[in-house]
Amino acid sequence: MEFVSPDPDAQVRAANVRATLDAFQLRPSLGRNLIDRHKLGLDDLRPENFIPVQRWLDALKEIQEEIGSNLLHRVGIAILENIELPPVFNNLEAVLGAFDDIYYANHRGNVGHYYSTRRPDGVWEVRCETPYPRHFEHGLVVGISRKFAGKRLYHVDYIEAPPGGDLTCTMLLRPA
Repeated sequence: MEFVSPDPDAQVRAANVRATLDAFQLRPSLGRNLIDRHKLGLDDLRPENFIPVQRWLDALKEIQEEIGSNLLHRVGIAILENIELPPVFNNLEAVLGAFDDIYYANHRGNVGHYYSTRRPDGVWEVRCETPYPRHFEHGLVVGISRKFAGKRLYHVDYIEAPPGGDLTCTMLLRPA
């Protein structure tokens, strides 16, 4: 499922795609060329627009193949650095508790799911069953832990799932 949308008509909020450009801070022309190659024109990337998910997934796949997974991780973090959420989502528990709902507020169509649960030991478990790349998802969760944890620090344990299934990875957020 990684890099392939289960719904060919699914769309993603353009503001999320803009974060891809933000991740190319040192080489912005490289980011713009990538966006252009995948028909994700700057005019289409206005925050209120939605664009086809598969085009973005194709761009993310090219990033992984040509530049590496570290940049995908940075793109995931960049999305959370720039996200604007309603005031009710002002802490880690609120964001992780509604992670799948927030995901679908930024997507249209069938794009998989995020399953977040808080275990009795206080550890948050996030199961990623989306078409997004694993390292990108890891960046999202790290970004959430940085932006919404308040004064408390969290360590994010990354557990990769076997290739080919719906589950791409699981992350455990442990209080540091």
